[in-house]
Amino acid sequence: MSNYKNTIMIVIAAILLVYAAFISIIPAIKTSSFNIKDFEQKCYDATSLITTVDSVQYKIKPNLKTIIIVKNLELRYIDNQPLFYARNIELTSTLGALFGNKFDIKSLYLKNIKYEDQILANGENKLAFLPGAFNSELFGKKSITIIPGDVTVKNFDIKYIGPTTFKEKFIRENTYSKEEVKEFLSQFYFSHVNIK
Repeated sequence: MSNYKNTIMIVIAAILLVYAAFISIIPAIKTSSFNIKDFEQKCYDATSLITTVDSVQYKIKPNLKTIIIVKNLELRYIDNQPLFYARNIELTSTLGALFGNKFDIKSLYLKNIKYEDQILANGENKLAFLPGAFNSELFGKKSITIIPGDVTVKNFDIKYIGPTTFKEKFIRENTYSKEEVKEFLSQFYFSHVNIK
């Protein structure tokens, strides 16, 4: 009986060691192998947005929640006009975010954000042209599924710019429910992106 108990304990210890290695080594490998220049180029090719980012870091919690931390993400239109900037982004998802094409967003936290909502002379929002042009195949995926979660913003500066108008709004902190986020995303018809 003692031998069986020892064997079981050894097997459990081995599984725990493999698990501990998995949640520490995999994120380190993903972080160190992340090619920022390649990512920026793919974003440009897929969306026609000039994209810059300082760093991307991956973490896996013991409960297997996956956290992706992005520092200083900036998006500009092809004419170099600003669209979006966030100093800090923290996305909590599942392992599917690392290995699959399904992004189950448990939560998204953005801090120190600037967004410029531009209306063209014909009355259309400049952002409206992006979803239809998105090409997920440039990221090696025929399609992407996004399951939205709650989004929390802190220090959110919004500029509404029209041909003859300008308005600015500042949000100190706010949380948008996953239902609100889904409703917002569903109004855009993204190519090769499913919003669940």
